[in-house]
Amino acid sequence: MFDTTDMGALIKQMRQSKKLSLKDVAGDYLSVSFLSKFERGESEISLSRFLCILDNLDVSIAEFYGMLSKDSPTKIDALLAKVSKAFQQNNIPALKKYYAEEIKNYQSTSKKPFLYNAIMIESFLISVTGADVNTKNVEIISDYLFDIDQWGKRELIILGNSMSAVPTNTLHLLIKEIVYKTTLFGNNEENKKVKIDIILNGISIFLDRKELNYAKYYIDVLETNAIPEVYLYERVEYSILLGTYWILLGKVERGKNKVESALDCLRHLGAESLLLTRENDYQDLLNSLI
Repeated sequence: MFDTTDMGALIKQMRQSKKLSLKDVAGDYLSVSFLSKFERGESEISLSRFLCILDNLDVSIAEFYGMLSKDSPTKIDALLAKVSKAFQQNNIPALKKYYAEEIKNYQSTSKKPFLYNAIMIESFLISVTGADVNTKNVEIISDYLFDIDQWGKRELIILGNSMSAVPTNTLHLLIKEIVYKTTLFGNNEENKKVKIDIILNGISIFLDRKELNYAKYYIDVLETNAIPEVYLYERVEYSILLGTYWILLGKVERGKNKVESALDCLRHLGAESLLLTRENDYQDLLNSLI
């Protein structure tokens, strides 16, 4: 939760940076004295009044939340930060420690968010260790994701790290939730990128399972909603997956041209590690056709 003092201080900072007076921001709906008290953290505020202030500042809720969360991260943001750091460092003991803490919290309170946090951390552990996903946890994950109305970072990470263990039909339905939920992430650019990455990962899994119809479904989704040019990695991955689809469909030469053009892009960019991985994947695919 964010403290009223932090919210008021940020409103004051935004107002002053825009060279606006208290009266400018208070407008006709609020009193100057009330706004001044709110900025000092001396008064609570209703949602309607808060939205009025943002409107007079010409600041969106997403912008305000983004600035506020940088200095005052939520509990889930703080947990994600330390878990992500441990994951990037392959720090298995730290991941196990965080997992044990969330399980302990769940066992002592019976609050489901702690269980979901634990499953999220376990998904990171699985990515590092290569261990199998617990079947029961896959069911818990699926039930939870289908039931929730609005997905956030935790839900995206849980799905993103558990996809390979989810049965094909269930995975298809879960990815559709991401594609078609109108309340997903608003206009957060970071989460838009995560959405595209999850769809690409889904296509890759469907191709590995030779589920070409499902793969084509999401290839068409990304073709309809073009990947922005600034997402260079995602555009290259999409080209590789599209070429792979064509090869598996029997249009081998067309697919090879597509994949090899994408590999050339990686070569020109100097992405040596990624290039080596994708070249090995491509060679394995060609060998499977012999």
